[in-house]
Amino acid sequence: MARIKVLTQDQIIKCAFDIARSKGLNAITIREIGKQLKKSTAPIYTQYQSIEDIIDDLELYINKVLLDYTQKPYTENGFLNIGIGFINFVLENKRIFSDFFMSIESPSSIFSNDKEIYLPHMRKDYLLNQLSDASLTQIYSDIVVYCYGLAVMICSNLSETNELNYYINKLQEAGNIMISYQMFKSGLYDDIVRELITKKGQS
Repeated sequence: MARIKVLTQDQIIKCAFDIARSKGLNAITIREIGKQLKKSTAPIYTQYQSIEDIIDDLELYINKVLLDYTQKPYTENGFLNIGIGFINFVLENKRIFSDFFMSIESPSSIFSNDKEIYLPHMRKDYLLNQLSDASLTQIYSDIVVYCYGLAVMICSNLSETNELNYYINKLQEAGNIMISYQMFKSGLYDDIVRELITKKGQS
């Protein structure tokens, strides 16, 4: 009996990701994965019992890829990098975002359970570090909603451009408004502004 050449789960999931990125979720089949990997379906079935199991692991992989995008140092501002990474992911993976984040049939969470990862990044910013965890959580939630809106426009071809720099400027403007609002709401705005003016005068 011929020996089945082994495939790893990692190879299978990365292949499924490439198919989803280029052809869409509905194009992912065990036969198509085998075709792309130049294998029969047999070694795939040694790792997964069904295409549904593959899709489940693919969703986890997509969330990991998205997280990696938001961890990249696009700028010196960790908070801004979260939004930039999210939008950059969408610009480079429109089909995946449409199928996995905009589809009722295959819902996937955005930044799922990652608040604990992002809040420390936000606290590296001087202004954000003056705010309470509750205020930071609200800013985090607001920027996720804002980014999702931009992403839907991008994937629906309703946006003005696909240039990342355009969205960086939008994110900076929106982030500044969100931070300023929470500073006003918490009563810290005047004190922080005075402190910044004093520091600037001393420098």
